[in-house]
Amino acid sequence: MKKTTLLILLLAVTGLTAQSNRFFTKEMERARLNHVRPVEHHYDHMRNANTTSYLNESFDSGIPATWNVVDNTGNGAWQGVTDYNSNTLDGTPFAIIDSDSAGSVALDTELTSPAVDVSAAAAVILSFDHYLKIYSGNEIADVDVYDGTQWVNVYTSSSTVGAWGAPDHQSIDVTAYKNANFQVRFHYYNANYDWYWAVDNISIIEPDADDLAVTDVFPGTYQSGENFVVKSTVYNNGSNTQSNFDVQIQISDATNTVVYNETVNVTGASVALGDSYDAVATTPANLPAGTYTLQATVVLTGDANAANDSFSAPLNIVDYASTYTDDKVYSYDAFDADSSGDQDHLTTIDIPSATVNDVAALTTNDFLTAGTFVNNKLVGIEYGTNTVYFIDGSGNAYKYGNIKGLSGSASGIAATSAGVYISTPTELYVINNPLLEAQLVGAMNNGGGVMIGIAADNNDNLYGIDLGDDNFYSIDKTTGGATVVGAIGQDLRYAQDLGADPTTGNIYGTLYVVSGNNGSGGLYSFDKTTGAATLMGSATQDEYTVCAIHGTTLSISDNQIQGLKVYPNPTNNVVLLKANENILKISLINIAGQTIFSQENNGMNSQIDLSNLPAGNYILKITTDKTIGTKQIIKR
Repeated sequence: MKKTTLLILLLAVTGLTAQSNRFFTKEMERARLNHVRPVEHHYDHMRNANTTSYLNESFDSGIPATWNVVDNTGNGAWQGVTDYNSNTLDGTPFAIIDSDSAGSVALDTELTSPAVDVSAAAAVILSFDHYLKIYSGNEIADVDVYDGTQWVNVYTSSSTVGAWGAPDHQSIDVTAYKNANFQVRFHYYNANYDWYWAVDNISIIEPDADDLAVTDVFPGTYQSGENFVVKSTVYNNGSNTQSNFDVQIQISDATNTVVYNETVNVTGASVALGDSYDAVATTPANLPAGTYTLQATVVLTGDANAANDSFSAPLNIVDYASTYTDDKVYSYDAFDADSSGDQDHLTTIDIPSATVNDVAALTTNDFLTAGTFVNNKLVGIEYGTNTVYFIDGSGNAYKYGNIKGLSGSASGIAATSAGVYISTPTELYVINNPLLEAQLVGAMNNGGGVMIGIAADNNDNLYGIDLGDDNFYSIDKTTGGATVVGAIGQDLRYAQDLGADPTTGNIYGTLYVVSGNNGSGGLYSFDKTTGAATLMGSATQDEYTVCAIHGTTLSISDNQIQGLKVYPNPTNNVVLLKANENILKISLINIAGQTIFSQENNGMNSQIDLSNLPAGNYILKITTDKTIGTKQIIKR
């Protein structure tokens, strides 16, 4: 846990909980989730040796005297280091500003390059590798360029980007700002005892005329025995707009035998400098379980730079069958409040007891902010990057790909018969193709502006929770508009999630709530008619950020009782049942998944009396001589 020594002192002196030191305000959480940051990797550092280079700084000998370091607060500044706790970006020295090491002081510091004359260049590209580790969400990392008159911002982030050993690589077209005194500035501010920003391999170059690069392949994992679409992302590093080129896409098995091969002929495209193009294969792939390599190579007439023409990545074909357990919420333990070592774990929470069980550690770059089951696979979305992972029941996480088209960080996910819906804090999107291309449905207009979780019940009704106003919403899937159902009755904090039992339609949430300086995480059930959230079992101090439910012991296919009629629904008291099968038993289940009562029956007709029960949503579990089914009912 971060800052352990200081926290121990704080606990001893003030008596505050460890959790209280990391509280984000609602405004801070809104800013974090609404932030948009680039995640595309262009790899323009693999350029032709003849490419004109105006600046190439690796900091291998520290920060040169020609670079200007400014400490605006006097509390800490950029420095050159060989490693950070034995970690590096690429095995070589780099520059870093370390708010964590500075402690509880405000930081505002700049790292500025010497001036270079790029006025005669046909095009100018700025690139750099970096790892920005965010703690509070207040800190800001800006990259600015000097256009000869003023500083212009070309990149900003207040979300974690990159990782040690796997830095984020940025390639930015700055041609519009070229001049005889061009400079680049790395500005880190609004930091106070947060994490750090490490930067390396800064270059300013004039690109070749013709230079296409393959920057990504898709997917990273898939279900064995199912058809899947393969694509490659091509990025234009050159100054000429490209219209015609070929992309060869191959999949090789563990013995390097090619098991899939297709060449995509691209004609009539218009890919300008800095633009990307997705080359999608027309023939689907279908492979047995195993580890493969997916590689794409672009072929362009006149492209003299072969260093970035190919890109390859592991492809995992996995058998997910029978790896999950019913009657459980699958979650992500994002914060270890009690130092039990369960942070960054796949966790299950039993329904209805709310007993927590840690399954295994998950290896993702950042925490998962939302999840659900899609086609019997647990799908999780990584915070900030919008990366989708498939996770099996043993805790193995496999990258599938990145969602395209979102205006901000994904905060919720819900699977329906019409497609998979994704929420950002203020907008609703739908994905109905396997390429993760999100289409905007509309603005939700949610009052708090921080919709942090959505779920769809078994009737495809969509619901959400807003951290800003602590309300429960119903959401229109055709317009995106959100309508308040009612107050949750809890003070929400941080990224949380909703989930629905796919059989009963009950809505649950893995919430982190606060009261004063104390916070607690737990599983809650929601009343869909009032919005009220009720704690199930006991709360802990850990923070659970995913609420994905595999189902109850009933399967959806069991919901087929011939001729079943349940009426009136909604009802004030008595509910009548009719079927073309012999009804043997009827059980009533509340929104917490608890069986309230059961009654025996023998015949095709029956009735139950709800007059003594409070208003709300319930599930009838109906057992006949042929099958078992469920029916949702509403008591007024």
